[in-house]
Amino acid sequence: MLLMAATTATALPKPDEQPTQFARRHEEDNNKNNNTITSSPTTTDSSSTVHDPVQQLIAIAPKSANCNGATFAAECAASSPEVAAAMIESFAKYGVDTAAEQAALISWMVYESGEFKYNRNHFPEPGRPGQGTRAMLMPNFVGEYAKSIPEIKDQVAAAGTDLDKILATVQSDKYSFGSAAWYYGTKCTTEQKQQVINGGQKGWEEAFITGCVETTVDDSRVAYWKAAREQLGVAV
Repeated sequence: MLLMAATTATALPKPDEQPTQFARRHEEDNNKNNNTITSSPTTTDSSSTVHDPVQQLIAIAPKSANCNGATFAAECAASSPEVAAAMIESFAKYGVDTAAEQAALISWMVYESGEFKYNRNHFPEPGRPGQGTRAMLMPNFVGEYAKSIPEIKDQVAAAGTDLDKILATVQSDKYSFGSAAWYYGTKCTTEQKQQVINGGQKGWEEAFITGCVETTVDDSRVAYWKAAREQLGVAV
């Protein structure tokens, strides 16, 4: 579960502690459906932050409460126990142990996927073949990620060099929500990770977003990051 300590920053617990769940901002499509955020997502302050993992995800990404208005309904994953569990498992697997790091990855996925509405790139239409997962990884990274998962090695082999078929092997919640932790664990340097943990907003922006993920910072991305930190009990 996504747990919030009353007085200290608390990372997500390991999976056995749980009960039963680069792309661009998809602004064009989200605007059509009134799904963009123009300032800060709806959040609660530290004194009223909820402890339920699903409600915490919804506090970070309000439109993830349901799939209403999703242009690609089959790709939408509303915040649920299963979604939370997929994130938690990936954090444990790839050693994402601190609340600051987990907040960075949750906010990354929320932003890139349009609050979990997208699982592949669609913009500009028809989208870049093979780009996707909730972190909207570029095709080369999707391929690396898929090949790193022993459980799907046969499917990945069968996909050959077809980028969309390779992406299809990691579209389930378990793998799609695990992509951010894989990327962070394999592509970000120790120095970049330390900046995510201890560097505040400047460290997150420069070391993680522009340095490791190699993309840009905007107000929406910052708002999601702040909301995630608040929900995980990390000072903003």
